[in-house]
Amino acid sequence: MNAILLAAGLSKRMGVQKLLLPFGEITVIETVINNMHGGGLSPIIAVFSRGVADAVQERPEWLRIGINNAPERGQSSSLAIALDMLPDNEDFCIMLGDLPFVGREEIKRLRECFSSIPTDKTVFTPCRNGVFGHPMFYRSIWKKRFQTAQGDAGGRNILMGYKDEIITSEAPDCHFRDIDTPDDYQNLVKKN
Repeated sequence: MNAILLAAGLSKRMGVQKLLLPFGEITVIETVINNMHGGGLSPIIAVFSRGVADAVQERPEWLRIGINNAPERGQSSSLAIALDMLPDNEDFCIMLGDLPFVGREEIKRLRECFSSIPTDKTVFTPCRNGVFGHPMFYRSIWKKRFQTAQGDAGGRNILMGYKDEIITSEAPDCHFRDIDTPDDYQNLVKKN
């Protein structure tokens, strides 16, 4: 299944590029990529900032990299780059680059659940207390729908216009544990 990895953020609250921080024996972003691929997501269309792209050394054939040279325009600017690289008429999922705790088995489970949703539903997402987690899975129609997204909340705003097409699944903490600040990083790495 095609996957979009949005990983071009500026890490302003962190003060350093959080995706390149150590996570076990590799970096945060390498962990996320490995978990996605191990969970059956391929090809992965990863949109990076120039600095992250330059730091990612391994470039297997299933990893397609797009560069967002103006990430300050918001997450939707990275989404637009990824959508241009995404084949038409194929389902896909979207993952964020700062969720290294979402493991392969969790991704496999969600992918399998998505494959069996009713035809009148177009989105499958982990959810907890009404908050959507990642990765989120979409039918191909969403490529066109997301093309009007703007800013950091553009995709989410569009999604809310199709609430009746969304199926949610209660999900563990890993789908919501992102890294935004130095304290987040220290606390998450201690728990790992």
